[in-house]
Amino acid sequence: MRIPIVGLVVSCLCLASSFAQTGSSTGSTTQEINAQNANNVCRIYFSMPKPGADQQYEAGRKRHMQFHRSQKDTWTWNTFVVETGDNAGMYVTSSCGHAWKDFDEWEARMGKADTADGATNLTPYVQSGRNGFYVYRSDMSLAPTNQPPAPLTAVTVFVLHPGAGPDFIAAIKKVNDAVGKQADWPKTSGWLQLVNGGEGPTFVLLNSRKNWADFAPLPKTLADVLNDTYGKETSDQIQKTIRDSTAHQFTEAAAYRADLSYVPGK
Repeated sequence: MRIPIVGLVVSCLCLASSFAQTGSSTGSTTQEINAQNANNVCRIYFSMPKPGADQQYEAGRKRHMQFHRSQKDTWTWNTFVVETGDNAGMYVTSSCGHAWKDFDEWEARMGKADTADGATNLTPYVQSGRNGFYVYRSDMSLAPTNQPPAPLTAVTVFVLHPGAGPDFIAAIKKVNDAVGKQADWPKTSGWLQLVNGGEGPTFVLLNSRKNWADFAPLPKTLADVLNDTYGKETSDQIQKTIRDSTAHQFTEAAAYRADLSYVPGK
């Protein structure tokens, strides 16, 4: 789940441009999209332990989650570990399903104590870390929001060219329309959009997997599905739009770690 960090201002401007222009290209207004995703904000933390400190980090993460439990934190914090790619060994902890104002309330209630506990139990074992805000784009996703974490997640990160967001979003929605008509095609895809905290425009495609066998190819490729739905000419154009919009992309797989997570009431 590597998100290269380049320009905060660029990221925010591209996000605003993308949201503002999506309405004209997909039939949804900016206001409608914002309303649909108003309670879909995520705070995501990325931590790479120091070499040889994985066990100490995990022990510290467990103590930190116990801190959340002792404070009766009302937010869920899920932790994943990246298994493949350049970021293998990185831990990713997220809390999703929030409105923007919720972060002010949480910070006032938990912020100072959480920072202090993290400095004691996590920071000594972390080589590098960062965090960012993402929005789960329900309007781009086939999977519902706030699903229980899957054992594994296939991750594809798309870093777009500046200004390419509207065309990319419109093409993804056409893909979703085609996939949605396939009875035997899994409807597990969810999209995150980076709002603040890294290079942008950045979109992250998440696909739930039950196990490694679930990564096996499907009987039809995505190109086959698009050809069947739209015909080859339109299918080729949709795929070209996605390619042309993308500056670079990469993939990885992440495993859910229930033992390093916190769920209120558990």
